[in-house]
Amino acid sequence: MIEILIASTLFALTLVLALRLSNPLLGLLTVGIMGAEAALLGATGGRVWQALGWGLLGLLSLPPLRAPTRRRRPRRSRKSARARRHPTLQQEATSPELEKRYEILDRIGIGGMASVFKARRRSDGRMVALKIPQEKFVGDSRFVKRFHREAEVLQRLKHPNIVHVYEHGAFGDTHYIAMEFLDGEELDRLIENRRISVRTAINIMRYVADALRYIHAQGIIHRDIKPGNIMLLRNAIDDRGRVDQHGVRLMDFGIAAGKVLTRLTITGARIGTPVYMSPEQAKGQRIDHRSDIYSLGIVFYESLTGQAPFQGGYESVIHQQIYELPTPPKQLNPEIPNPINDLIMRMLSKEVEKRPSLDEVIEVLKGKYKDTQELSSPFYLAVAAEAKRGSIRLLEADGTPLKLFSGVGTAPGMFSSPPLDIATDPEGGVWVSVFEYGSGQSRMVHRFDREGKLATSLGPYGVKPGEFLYPASLTVALTGELLVLDSESHLIQRFSLDGSPLGRFGGKGTGKGTFDTPRKLVASRHFLFVLDYGNRQVQRLSLEGNYLSRYAFRKAKGSNELRVISGLGVDQSGNLYVFDADAQKIRKLNLEGRVSMSLSLPTSQTEDPLSLVDIVVDDNGTIYAARRGSTRIHRFSANGDVMDPIEVYAPIRGLALWRNPAATQ
Repeated sequence: MIEILIASTLFALTLVLALRLSNPLLGLLTVGIMGAEAALLGATGGRVWQALGWGLLGLLSLPPLRAPTRRRRPRRSRKSARARRHPTLQQEATSPELEKRYEILDRIGIGGMASVFKARRRSDGRMVALKIPQEKFVGDSRFVKRFHREAEVLQRLKHPNIVHVYEHGAFGDTHYIAMEFLDGEELDRLIENRRISVRTAINIMRYVADALRYIHAQGIIHRDIKPGNIMLLRNAIDDRGRVDQHGVRLMDFGIAAGKVLTRLTITGARIGTPVYMSPEQAKGQRIDHRSDIYSLGIVFYESLTGQAPFQGGYESVIHQQIYELPTPPKQLNPEIPNPINDLIMRMLSKEVEKRPSLDEVIEVLKGKYKDTQELSSPFYLAVAAEAKRGSIRLLEADGTPLKLFSGVGTAPGMFSSPPLDIATDPEGGVWVSVFEYGSGQSRMVHRFDREGKLATSLGPYGVKPGEFLYPASLTVALTGELLVLDSESHLIQRFSLDGSPLGRFGGKGTGKGTFDTPRKLVASRHFLFVLDYGNRQVQRLSLEGNYLSRYAFRKAKGSNELRVISGLGVDQSGNLYVFDADAQKIRKLNLEGRVSMSLSLPTSQTEDPLSLVDIVVDDNGTIYAARRGSTRIHRFSANGDVMDPIEVYAPIRGLALWRNPAATQ
């Protein structure tokens, strides 16, 4: 009995000890000891003293309990007290002397190496912008020298479009520049929010160019021209897009230097922003004032198009700056006047000698330009392109873009994928087909009016009349009927221009009104032509779908093997144009199938010779041919002479001829 009493007491004491321990691991260890004590008690056959000895040994192995102690609070430094008063200054070195001179109100900007604060000068109450470097850079003597050089440069400059500096100095390790406080927005914000018209961008660049011309005359190169260093003051832009001359400021001369210099590096990086670097600056070569002209051209380009000409990672952008030509800005925004487009392309020349002077730049910018480009020609090329913006384009005969609309997106008139084909109607409408798989709410054939607004949508996904599986091609007859080829069902459906179904015909088969892998259809005044790719032929049907004849070519005389046909087009006279993929030639045929002309279609390294070819003939007889997926439209005169190709700067998905209803009235 006494053994059980002693063992119970021992277990109770051990349990109390386990409950008092704050560390859960020690508590588990103690419970383990309890189990061991019970086992020892059984192993000793109830001999209490042996079990008690083992238990006490287990208890003594635990750390002694200590009374809880208070932690000492760390001593607060004077610096942390200042940080509590001005939490925005925690990353910048400051001093009581600076705070005696300026009342710091708020942080208004932060960069990679310095921050800008709104402050009030205590002596006269003037609002200023204080530029203070981050504390981690203050120990770099080269950085400090560069920081004060910016202030010295700005203090010498007196121009209405250059930010004014009042003073600069240092209190201990606290370096600062006190400059004019500007209430407004940087140009990059305006570009991001798409709040700049063509007229506004031209006016802004005119004043920035004038500021650059002034500093170049002082023997200074800015070297960091970018939208974030151009400020537009509040209310500088009026409702008509005009810009107040005194409402534009060029800022941040932190890396400005003499007229000719080699690159300056900080921790091994090139000075300047790669997207806006000139090629010579990117290569680390000696630069002069013409490097600023190149950078200004980049900013001008971005202001007009909403995107920089070269994009990607650091090394990718550097490579593009040195070796690649940009897409002309007018290809992205057709509202850009031709002289402005040409000016920007000259400013972005890789060869410094070919860049215009700032006098030339300002002279062009002083010109009077219309905000919109009028459609005055009798016809234009209608191009479907694989692009996020401007997937439908109207181009002049020489390739100059006049109007861009639609694209990939979720806004009205935008679609989840690029167009499959494009066609035009006599009323000036533009039709495109897209693939939209999903709910019954989606539509796959759409009509835009001449202003580029979505007017009609039809054809949900399905197999019923008026529905499509994959609307690969479409055309509009002069009678005012829309015909759509579904390459999955092998059916052709007819619609009125208001979208009402009129019937369907075709189907899968070996010919005579049925098709195998149909890829393209075009309509003349009286007939419908279908590229029956799988059967290696072109079928001629009536507009109602009745089979009339076919066109096919033998590979050799006496051979039954047929050539591959992978292109199709018609002209106003009813002549048929087919692309012989085996010979890589466009062949012009009359209705009887007699060949009257053969044209070799050039193939560049980026073009697939086996891809589908769209062929269009304008009212002057000029032939346009484009391979699907290529960015180039090849041109031939009416008598077959090769003309300069047109660069579209985006993969082509379809080609048609848009006739201007206003020009024919």
